[in-house]
Amino acid sequence: MSKTEIYIPACLRTFQGFDVIDLKEERRKLHMTIVLHAREDRERQCWKCGSGLGALKDRHRIRAKHLRMGFWTTSVEFFRDKRHCPRCKKVRSERIEWLSPSSVHVTMDMAWNLNRLTEITSVLSASKLESVDKNSCYRVDKVVLLRLLQGYKIPPVTHIAVDEVYARGPRQLKVNETRNDLFMTVIVDIKTHKVIWVSKSRRKEALDAFFQLIGEKACKKIEVVSTDQHEDYGASVREYCPKAIQVWDRFHLVQKFNEALNEDRKDELEEIDPESKHYDTQAELLRGRNRYVFLTKAKNRSKQSQYILDTVSKLNQKIYKMELIKEHFHKVFDCETREEAEVMLADVYQWSLQASAINVFNWVKSIRADERFWNYFQCKVTNGVSEGINRVIKGLKWQAYGYKDMDYFALKILQKAGYLNSQYHSMYLPELAATH
Repeated sequence: MSKTEIYIPACLRTFQGFDVIDLKEERRKLHMTIVLHAREDRERQCWKCGSGLGALKDRHRIRAKHLRMGFWTTSVEFFRDKRHCPRCKKVRSERIEWLSPSSVHVTMDMAWNLNRLTEITSVLSASKLESVDKNSCYRVDKVVLLRLLQGYKIPPVTHIAVDEVYARGPRQLKVNETRNDLFMTVIVDIKTHKVIWVSKSRRKEALDAFFQLIGEKACKKIEVVSTDQHEDYGASVREYCPKAIQVWDRFHLVQKFNEALNEDRKDELEEIDPESKHYDTQAELLRGRNRYVFLTKAKNRSKQSQYILDTVSKLNQKIYKMELIKEHFHKVFDCETREEAEVMLADVYQWSLQASAINVFNWVKSIRADERFWNYFQCKVTNGVSEGINRVIKGLKWQAYGYKDMDYFALKILQKAGYLNSQYHSMYLPELAATH
């Protein structure tokens, strides 16, 4: 059978500007090579500037990974022209539309396939599965994500949660950067539980960029914004969404309360008289890992933990009072109305003063005066969704052994926990879905 009579499946006739002239099988390796020949009448463009190329100067052989066919791996083989570019005034290689711009050894079809694989596994695992170099897999995956990002439209939202996630270590700080730049700001739609945007750092400018991106009309539709007590987020919300109700997140409030409670525990440990009869017992139970006993809710404690607390409470009245204060504070968030919550928080405020728990007293005093705390009893929204997504992001970092490229990290967050993936891009990215 002559080469002109070879049956070529339709799936192999997708190389624009090239014809399939031969198929080479390597049965031992279960590999197939698709040999291409360039059409003479096709337009050749510079890969750098996109302008038409002139006279032929040289050509070189390219071998690129392509999609599998069953158990068989495939690759394409062809000659790529090097011609004179009148605009660049240099000899440039021609642009091949179906090759990945980040790696000429991977076709775009393979790049999209690798991108889909990385949605459910790590880049390393995807590269091993398709026998592609890890760095090449990372580069082509980033290119595909950037293409998806070009058509990405942030869905309309009314309730959002804003939280930061720790992205890199202090050693990765660059010149003129501060600790705020070690974080990323993650914006989540509370109703759909999906990440809709990620910005670098936790500065005010990070949240400003999101509001500027969605526009003034979309900002007016935002009704509720849940944040922690980071003041930069509050300033951004007041500037761009002045009518939105800003709510301090319950999770972060409890976290700050526990920090204040722990400081009072440390103070009490230092004030115990070393010459007292029960000093050794109290000191042993107040320090070390036993300190977590005091920060845990009574209903979540083990029998051993409860025994430790009961023992210390009998010997130390302040610890006993702090236990009552902690349990009372947790009940504040169970109140149905603001009026009920005000009464219970007033008790916490008064009891902490009487017990000389200064750190708790000062912290409660600060939140009582801020309306963003009381807004919780109006909207009952939290950053619980964001905290769950933060766990997903930590797993993503662990899976990849960390990220050096922060742009790529932000794209992966949108891919894993948002809409920047094959599952949703047909809904939110119709133009790209029609093409691929």
